[in-house]
Parts: sequence; C-alpha cells; structure tokens
Amino acid sequence: MNSTNSTEIDELLLNQGPDLHRYWKILLAHRWTILCLTVVITTAAITVISKLPSRYQATASLVFEMDQSNPVAVDEIYDIGPQRRDYILTQIEILQSRQLAERVIQRLDLLSHPEFSNSGLHNPVEIIKGMFGIETAPSTLEPVNLDMVTSAFLKRLTIDPARNTNLVRIRFEATSPELAALVANTLVEEFIVEQSEVKVQFTSRATSWLNERLETLRGKLEASENQLQSFRESEDLVDISGVLGLAERDLDVMTTQLQEMRQDLKQITSVYEQFEAQADNDLALVNLPEVISNPLIQEIKRNEATAQRNVSELARRYKAKHPEMIAAQNELDMLRNQLNGEVRNIADAIKSQYETAISRVQAQEQEVERAKQSYQKLSQKEFRYQELVREVDVNRQLYETFFTRVNETRETSGFDIAPARFVDSAAVPNQPVRPDKAMLAAISLAMATFFSVLVAFLLDSLRLGIRGPEDVETSLGQQLIGVIPDSKKTTGSKLHLRAFFDPKQYAFGEAVRTLRTGVILSSLAKPRRVIAVTSTVPAEGKTTVSENLGFSLAQVEKVLLIDGDLRKPALGIDFGIEQEHPGLTDLISDMHSVDDCIFHDENSGLDIMPAGTYHPDPQKLLVSPRFSQAIETLCEIYDRIIIDTPPVKAVSDALIISRIADSLLYVVQCDSTKKRLVKKGMDRFTQAGSQIDGVVLTRANLNKDSIYSDEYYGYGYDMNNRKDTRRASVSPKSTDPEIPEKTDSSELETSENDR
Repeated sequence: MNSTNSTEIDELLLNQGPDLHRYWKILLAHRWTILCLTVVITTAAITVISKLPSRYQATASLVFEMDQSNPVAVDEIYDIGPQRRDYILTQIEILQSRQLAERVIQRLDLLSHPEFSNSGLHNPVEIIKGMFGIETAPSTLEPVNLDMVTSAFLKRLTIDPARNTNLVRIRFEATSPELAALVANTLVEEFIVEQSEVKVQFTSRATSWLNERLETLRGKLEASENQLQSFRESEDLVDISGVLGLAERDLDVMTTQLQEMRQDLKQITSVYEQFEAQADNDLALVNLPEVISNPLIQEIKRNEATAQRNVSELARRYKAKHPEMIAAQNELDMLRNQLNGEVRNIADAIKSQYETAISRVQAQEQEVERAKQSYQKLSQKEFRYQELVREVDVNRQLYETFFTRVNETRETSGFDIAPARFVDSAAVPNQPVRPDKAMLAAISLAMATFFSVLVAFLLDSLRLGIRGPEDVETSLGQQLIGVIPDSKKTTGSKLHLRAFFDPKQYAFGEAVRTLRTGVILSSLAKPRRVIAVTSTVPAEGKTTVSENLGFSLAQVEKVLLIDGDLRKPALGIDFGIEQEHPGLTDLISDMHSVDDCIFHDENSGLDIMPAGTYHPDPQKLLVSPRFSQAIETLCEIYDRIIIDTPPVKAVSDALIISRIADSLLYVVQCDSTKKRLVKKGMDRFTQAGSQIDGVVLTRANLNKDSIYSDEYYGYGYDMNNRKDTRRASVSPKSTDPEIPEKTDSSELETSENDR
C-alpha cells in the first residue's frame, strides 16, 4: 500500500516538474542562433575589455596618535574626542573630504595632468567610439574643472581602517603607477599638515576666547563679592546662622507651650460645658465628679447626712413644731444651703479657669505667630545670603579655572604634537589591480550565453502556431488523426504530386498510410463514406492531404476525389486535367453525366472530379438539392468520396459541404497558423452543427533535433526498414515500381499492425 502511494506521488511530481528534455530540444533547435549571438556579444565585450586601461593601486599607511602625552594637561582646551569610538571614523571622513582632495589636486597640479584631462575623464566613451571608428573632436568634449577632477579623484581613493587598531590604509588608483604612489603619499602629508594647522588655529582661538572670558569672569566675581558685603552691612549680619538657630529654638519652645495650653483649655472646656449644661439642676451639679471630689463638699455631705438622720429620729417622737424638731430642721436646711453655695463657688471657679485658659491660649498664639514671622524674615535673609555666597564661590571657581587654562595655554603654545604620522609610505606598484580582463572576459561569455539562451526561449515563446499533438488536444480540444511530415520538395515550392509513391519520401508515405489507417478505423463503428477536407487559411496543405489520402485509400477501395473549391480549383491543375473537362459544377447543373465528369488516373487508380465549368455563384450550387442528390448518386458507385473544400476563413463553402459529409478532417499547418485563428475556424463548424472528426498536422518537423520531435513519436519509421516495408506494401506484379497494386482489407490491416 505504501509503495503504491509512493510510486503515484513520484509519477505526479515527475509530471508536474519542468520538461528538461523539451528545454534541451529548444536549445538544440536554436543552437546556431545562440552560438552566433554569443560569439558576437563576447567578441564585442572582449574588444572593449582589451582596450580598457590598466589601473595601479598604491597604498600608504597612517596611524592616529590617540594616546599623546602632554607636558601640561591642556588637552581639555581642544578636546576633539580622541578617546571616542567614532574618532577614527571621523578622521576617515576627513581623509575623504573634498577640501583635502582639492588641496592635493592643487599641490600636484592634477588639473593639467593627462589622466585627469578630457581624454582621461571620458576614457570609456572614447573607447566605445574608437571601436566604431568615430573620432571625437576636442570641441565636443566638456572642459574639465576642479569639481569634475575632484569627483574623479575621490572615486579612485579608498580609505581602509585596520580592524581593532589605530592604523588606516590610504589606497589610490591610477593608470600611472608613479602617480598612484605620489597621490597616496601627498594625501597623507596634506592631512597631517591640515590637522596641525587646525590645531594651531584652534589653540590660538581658544587663547583669545579664554582671555576675553577671564576678564568677564573677573568683573562678575568682583560684583558678586561687593553685593554680598553690601547685604551683610544693610542687614547688620555678623553670624546669621547663630541668630537663625536661636530663633528656631525659641519658636520650638513657644510652639510646645502653646500645645500644652491648648490641651489644658480642652480639659477645662469639657468641665465648663458640663456645669453650664446642669446650671439649673442643683442635684445634678452636686453629683458632678469635680464637685464630689472636693473635700469641703464631702464634709458638708457627711454633715447633711447626719442632720438628716437626726431629723428622721426626732420626727418619730415629736411633731413638726416641736422646738427640737424645728432646730434639727433648721440645721439641715443650713447645711443644704451651704452645699449649694459651695457648688456655685466651684462653678464660678471653673468658669474663671476656663476664661483664663482661653486668654492664655490666645496670647500664646500671638507670640508664636510673631516668632514665626521673625523666623521667616531671618530665613529669607539666610536664603539671600547663601545665594550671594554661592554666586561668589561659582564666580571664583570659574575665574580660577580660566586663569589656570590661560596660563597653561600660554606656556604650551609652542609645543605641537602631530595628530597622525606615517607608518609606511606608498611604493610604486609593479602589477595592476584591475581590471581583471580574463575574469571580465569569462563573465562576458557567461552573460552573453545566458542572454542568447533567453533570446532563444523568447523566440520559442513568440511562436503562436499549433506545434504538436499536445496543442491539438489542449488548445483546440480536438483529436489528432494524422501527422504529415515536412518532406523534401522535388520541384518548385510545392510537393511533387506523386511523392506518396516516391521511395525517397518514405516518411511522407508512411505518414499518409497512418492517416489512412486512422480514417478506416474511425469508420468501423459508423460508415464515413463522404470525407470533407478543409483548413483555416490557404496554403496549409489541405489539397495535398486530400490527394495523398485519395492515393492511399485507392489502394484498398474505390475512391473518388472531388475538387470542392469552386473558386480556386487546384486538383485539375495538379493532375493535368484539361480546363474544359466537365466537373462538379456541370454535374450539379445536370449538364453532363457522371462518367463525363470523372477523370481516371491510370497510375494510381484514383478517380478525380474537377471543379468543372466556372460558375459566378458557387454557394448557390452547393446549397441546391441537386448537389446532395449528386453526392448520393456517387456514393452508390464509390466506396469513399473525398471532397477538397475551400478554407473556412476565406469563404463559407466548407460549412455547406460539411453538412452532407459523413466525416470532416481539419488540416492545420504545424507552427504556422495562429491558435486563435484556428480556434475561430473550428468554432464556425461547431456553430453550423458540424463535428470535426480529426485534425491533420502538416509540415511537421520529425527531425530528432527538432523541438517537438518527441511528440510525433510513432508517426515515422526508421529508414533502415524502408526496403522491407516497401516489399510488404508493393505488389510484385506491378509494372510500375512507383504504383502499388490494390490489396484487400485484411492485407492492409496486417501491414498496418506490423508497422
């Protein structure tokens, strides 16, 4: 099961893959075109390459002094970033700058050098013109200028930094090896000189700027010091930090006292509010905690309790008006009055404490507020004082820094360290670096071959005709019934009439016999005695197919070949029939009998009915019932009738004839008529209700090197078997070796099966 699936998948991939064999056939078919085009392009390219001037490259090495030791640390003044990672990249851009290039050009006077003159800058154009013998007049060349020479100079310059080092290689290309070395060395020298000049200029500008800034900073320092001193005198400050600390401590003490007073006020307020709430209730006032806890109140309460007991005891013995009873009652009332008086005294005392506490809190709050305002004023003075002090310190620090830098710059102005130095000077090169003419020639050959192959495939894709059996099935949707090869022509541009019998035209004869077999086998199920042969346009070989199909069928059947092209008849001319001989038009018009209209070819045994007398309206004859009756009469006489009809795109005669025909063969010249045109011609028959039974391809190339020769496999045979096949198909009784005798159908089937 798995092996079967694998096989099916392999076959599917094989069918879907590119047809490499077909591509190979296309290359073989266009091999001379590919070869000639490749030779022409390669020759032209090699001619140009051979005239290209050789380029020499000289290399100079430069190292950047990134770790310079200075006797005085003044590198901060003109710090150009030697410690930065992009320092070398910056220097490389400077080496490739137009300004530096112009300095080298002017120093070496390259504007007048031959390599940078008109002929040098326009060298590729001059080479191409020289190939065709064209001389360029000096007046037509654009005059060179500094900008053009600089651009050409930079194109030849290459800066290559060595990895993980401070080393840079400067390469310059020129047709002159001496010039290449000279330019590389000069560029390095000019770079070092330019950087030194820049450093000196920068140091000079820095010194001038530092002096100006130093004077400005001196004035700012003096002004800030004077402002600080004036502030001290105006505010009468000696030690502001001590005064501010004392004010801060006083404020803290006052704030703490205010908090304690507020806590006392809160407590006395609670008691005062209780007394105020029970002011009208003496009993409730007596039971308040502040009253009960009073020792005097406690003593009065004990005395009152004693007096109350005394009154109760006397009340059991005496009446209310008894002197002792009255004395006891008076004593009790006196104690109660004393208790109420003391309670009111306590309430008055609490109220007095409450009012006193409020006054103290208010007074303390005012003191704290005054202390805060005093502290804030001192703080503002402190802030301003510190601001003035910091300004003085900053100005003094800047002044001292610039003063130091000015002195350092002044002392080190004569000590210059080069930012870079030579490692290796450029030597005069001995070998050119480019162009690699052998490599360019090989690339040209490869590109020319590739371009030629593309042209070959393009030419093949532009062929819009029917190329083979596959196109007949896929593009036309028809069945291929026969293929007629492109045979050798004997006379003129038309194939010889008797080519079917010519032993030298073996492949042609076998193709016709194969067509005959297809026609006979297709009529086994349904008799197809009347065969119409047509094509899309003239000169596709329909008459040749009709004639040779008649020759082949005449060997086994009684066959009539009718020239149905009443406008441009050809059968009478091919067979040498007289122009006055009656034909199809005469038979339809009932002017002559059947026998009068038939011409018998003695050599092949084929009967031919020419077109006959000219008629101005052929379609009128073809659509008449007499034409159908004539065909029916001829069917009683002949086994097979072949009608050569006009092309369907030229006139509509073929559509009329196809309606009475049993079979319709459509002839298409291989790789000639466009598929779209053939498709339209076939559609006309479909719209008319006629069915095409098969397509016959003519002028097919069966050469083994042709592009589509594999698609015609089976339509031709090996020429080595020609004699045996001829002996099997030609009767020994024939007097003319070119004319075979008739054989019965069994011999035909045996012969075809053997082939």
